[in-house]
Amino acid sequence: MRTRVVITADQARAFLATPAGAKFRRYAAAGVIVLVPMLFRLPGVRKYPLFRTLEAIGGVALVIKAAEAIRDWDAAGRPEGRIVIDVPPAEPTA
Repeated sequence: MRTRVVITADQARAFLATPAGAKFRRYAAAGVIVLVPMLFRLPGVRKYPLFRTLEAIGGVALVIKAAEAIRDWDAAGRPEGRIVIDVPPAEPTA
């Protein structure tokens, strides 16, 4: 069963401006805020220079700030109406 969903950036922004999108943003940001500090403490991750550098410059705090900004984002001029995402029918396999 193959399906493909194609959405544009405008459609994604419109979804994130809806009440369901606000709930999604809140849960996604909470997950990032909780998981990123734990991720940076894993011994397997600490051996990579990129993660050590990010930890040294306060990368965890920057990621958490970005997650908070996403959570608190409010779209100006919320769109009216519903958002519909069309999914094409599955291609028959032979």
